[in-house]
Amino acid sequence: MQAKVKIIAGGAIAVTLGLLAFSVTGTVKGDAGVLGRFFGPAKEVYSGTIEGTMVPVQPEVSGRIVELRVTEGQTVEAGQVIALLDDQTASISLAAAESDLRQAEAKLLDLLNGSRVEEIRRQRATVDQFQAVVNQNRNLIDQYKANLARDEENLRREEQILKENQALFDAGALSARELDNQKTRAKTARAQAEATKAQVEAAKFQVESAEAQRSGAQAGLDLALAGYTEPTIQAQKAVVDGLKEKVRLAQVNAGKAIIKSPVQGRVLYKHVETGQVVNTASRIITVLDENDLWVKVFVPEALLGGLSVGTAAAVSVDAYPDESFAATVTQISDKAEFTPKNVQTKEERTNLVFSVKTKLTEGLDRLKPGMPADVVFQKTKG
Repeated sequence: MQAKVKIIAGGAIAVTLGLLAFSVTGTVKGDAGVLGRFFGPAKEVYSGTIEGTMVPVQPEVSGRIVELRVTEGQTVEAGQVIALLDDQTASISLAAAESDLRQAEAKLLDLLNGSRVEEIRRQRATVDQFQAVVNQNRNLIDQYKANLARDEENLRREEQILKENQALFDAGALSARELDNQKTRAKTARAQAEATKAQVEAAKFQVESAEAQRSGAQAGLDLALAGYTEPTIQAQKAVVDGLKEKVRLAQVNAGKAIIKSPVQGRVLYKHVETGQVVNTASRIITVLDENDLWVKVFVPEALLGGLSVGTAAAVSVDAYPDESFAATVTQISDKAEFTPKNVQTKEERTNLVFSVKTKLTEGLDRLKPGMPADVVFQKTKG
């Protein structure tokens, strides 16, 4: 993530128009020196300062810097690696995604190739296992039902004896102790019958459960014997495609640990050191984009005619007195303002002016931000 800001001499960030540049306007009489030779005599000359664009380089992910590969003043190329972040978390996520993808692709290959003998053997063994459980519990049901018939018959007998003993007790022919003993035997017979009945129900449930599991296993065996259907294969292909996208995103995140310069230029500031933890709001370095140099001047309203975006201009600097450098108007303010304070006369400060930004198209390898510059425009007649 990069945000662009402007600089002037000494690398300072330009924050007000008053600090950015100044202009002096006037008609050049006769030969206007090198600028006059560029567009001819009688041109207005505007003064300003060459400015450049600073590009803060920020990481897209948080992490600890494990390597910083640039120093202040160093020239960097666009796309050059300037720092590396600790990518352990991203690497773990990438490895996990790749592992999931390999497993899904192996399963898809199995589906495409048909069932293997081992898979069929395993499915058949599962069917046999559940069938054995069904058979075992069916045998138990038969046994428990026989037991239940015996226990229910015993219960009926004990209850009949209790009924008879109750009559004898009422007639005074049986003691209370003997009656209580028979009541206990009848109660025990009832509990035994109920327990046996519960065993029968439990065995029936086991049979139903095992039969359901056997049916599922049989369906798997039938599928293995017949081969996999097209919908099953397509569903697995969708799983593979989803995991491929997951791997791609993991690779992108891992790549974000490699921080590169977005532009060609010179490193103005190094904001961090190796070992420091940074986040997406942190600046790693600030690069001066030396391919984006421009001059902003202020043109009085009365002299604005004939200027438009794309108008050709010429720029000269004291360092190269016998040369002029081609430039192009890239922006004209749509709002008038008063002339900046550092214009030379009080009368001029009462004039309304418009800021005009002129981008240099040559001399980028020799011109530097902070150089005072003069600008003339090749205005059309208006």
